[in-house]
Amino acid sequence: MTEYLSTQAAIAASAAVLALAVAKRKLVYYQTDLAKLPKAPGGHWFYGHEKDALDTDCGDWFRANADNLGLTYTMNSGCFGPEMLVTLDPGALNYILSKRVYDYTKSPAIRPVIDRIMGRSIPWAEGEEHRRQRQVLAPVFTAEAVKSVDDDIRSASDKLTASLQSHVQNTLTDASSTVRVNVYTWTSRATLDIIGSIGFGHDFQCGESPEAQAISTSWKRTVELGLGTPGLVAQLILKTFPFITDLPVGAIQAQGEIKTIIKKLAMDIVEGRKGSGVDYKNGKDLLSRLMRLQGEDDMDQLLDHISTFVLVGHETTSDTINYALLELSRHPELQTRLRQELLDFQGSGPGGEPSYEEFQSKLPFLDAVMKEILRLYPTASHTERCALKDDVIPLRFPVTGPSGKKINSVKIKAGQSIVIPTIAINRLETIWGPDSTKFRPERWLDNDLPPPTSLTQGWNGLFSFLEGPRMCIGYRLAVHEFKVILSSLIKHFEFRNTGANVVSRFSSTLQPLVVGEEQLGVQIPLDIKLLD
Repeated sequence: MTEYLSTQAAIAASAAVLALAVAKRKLVYYQTDLAKLPKAPGGHWFYGHEKDALDTDCGDWFRANADNLGLTYTMNSGCFGPEMLVTLDPGALNYILSKRVYDYTKSPAIRPVIDRIMGRSIPWAEGEEHRRQRQVLAPVFTAEAVKSVDDDIRSASDKLTASLQSHVQNTLTDASSTVRVNVYTWTSRATLDIIGSIGFGHDFQCGESPEAQAISTSWKRTVELGLGTPGLVAQLILKTFPFITDLPVGAIQAQGEIKTIIKKLAMDIVEGRKGSGVDYKNGKDLLSRLMRLQGEDDMDQLLDHISTFVLVGHETTSDTINYALLELSRHPELQTRLRQELLDFQGSGPGGEPSYEEFQSKLPFLDAVMKEILRLYPTASHTERCALKDDVIPLRFPVTGPSGKKINSVKIKAGQSIVIPTIAINRLETIWGPDSTKFRPERWLDNDLPPPTSLTQGWNGLFSFLEGPRMCIGYRLAVHEFKVILSSLIKHFEFRNTGANVVSRFSSTLQPLVVGEEQLGVQIPLDIKLLD
């Protein structure tokens, strides 16, 4: 009986603590402007609106609410968390990410996860630490620095093309002129090769080396852990109980596998260079450059930079190429147009290929395809920020609250979570028009673009690389990689649509899944034909 009463008392105490927490959050809620804003309809008692957002394709939930409610509204967080502010307003985004960038940090629950997966490099850093790291890294991501590794990018692209040609030739049968391939597993081979070469002078052998296989397997596990309802529940629990990241749980500890693999590999390379007697700081790879700029005083920090560079640099670019191949397979007439532009162009590079400068400015349809893919499929499809202090966020586009009053700014309290759905920002019908979700590269050639005042301050008006001091530092490298690799693939292969219903979900980055084949994991199946 005593044990029963003790249990009942514990339950009552827990309920009281929860009720107090909810009451406190409600009090804070009404001390801000959140109650005055339009609110997303529906929601779940436990998941809030977060499962609704997770279960829709390509940020459609955020986009639909923005088109109906306005560019700034609120949503319920899961696990009884406080109300979340959602904004797609370009003025608010500029304020948060440019004018007050260090007053709005990543969530305290997310930073330990970033540390575990990649280390304490630039995506993890905040405030003065971020400013210092960006100053150190900036010289290795200039246009001149990217141009200096052009040969490495072309070499990796050529290896991918040759490897895929061999696979198709060896798999072809008399009954078919095409081979079905999951392109998701192929493009990352080239981007990993590029990052290995320019990151720390290592050859991943077009994805065949033991290290490449280990990185690929570990990344696949990390992505699969984050997909679906189990991934959402884990995320909600981590938000509510951040200390859980330190517990010896297999699913959590698995997040650190890639970092461990890459840091050990990079350290072995450094030690090998030291033992060779040559000047191991004299290379053109990222590790050598950083060692020249920063010295060896904090080798662990240098290796964190390399780990981040390998993980973020190879996966995000390959994802973008995959989505380009998918859309071009759905629109064969555009694929033919792109191929013709590439074949007709006589460049000043080796073998008549475009030079670095020509890739940037002399292939307009290739450039339009790239911009349109980055608009539709930003790999970092959403981000969150947490306010460090009380503030008032200005809006460029006022919204109408439930009372009918126009709201031009939003007063918030310190600790407020702000959701920024990148993919929805790039797809807004109210900004991009009725074909906002359609793949139409011509809009970039016909100057059929929204007015600059309705766009963000990001690259080409897109939010795909964010904006301000937190804008992706390696965007120039990503753009050049994309153009070189896609050009080679389109010239040598024809990519045909299989009819598979490919949808996109978020787990670390934007991930493609085939409806009805979710158990097979991430994939973009395409039929590939060799071209003469």
